[in-house]
Amino acid sequence: MSLKDTTYLLLQNPGRTATWLNLADKYIQSYNENPTHFVLPKAYSFLLPLIESYANNLEAFLQYIIGIRDSLDKNSAAFSEVQALFRRINGRYTQQIRRERSSRAIAKAEKLFGETDYHTRIQWVSDLEHEWAQRRLSFMDDASRGKRLSLDRRAELLAEFWNIIDTEIEEGKGLNKWN
Repeated sequence: MSLKDTTYLLLQNPGRTATWLNLADKYIQSYNENPTHFVLPKAYSFLLPLIESYANNLEAFLQYIIGIRDSLDKNSAAFSEVQALFRRINGRYTQQIRRERSSRAIAKAEKLFGETDYHTRIQWVSDLEHEWAQRRLSFMDDASRGKRLSLDRRAELLAEFWNIIDTEIEEGKGLNKWN
């Protein structure tokens, strides 16, 4: 079975789409934890193309889920269920990216300012993330000019904002000395 076949099966069974995508997510996580000992139950072998395609690439899996969601009737229960699944997985992805970004900021700060103790580092990250949150809100307010943004435009602006932050981390800008 190919990814195209799996996608067709998901779309032809909208009552099961969210359940099967949720199972795929769980199996992807299981596969990522221990690929050599991963066993997929035979009843769900049709999910293997999803697992193989999106293992270790949560962002791409989220894009796939958006594609599935947007292929469903927006007024259907299936659309709502897939949207709820998307939000849950997107929350996990956001936290994953947040941890990676903070780790890069810490590594850069250690290069610039030397190492520090655990508690100072934790407080420093907390302060930095608070500053980023304030800047993000300001950036979004300036971009929207008080108007409601579409989800796509909002996502585009957030990606732009985080690219600015990632560049600053890379260049060591905006990183304060340890507290």
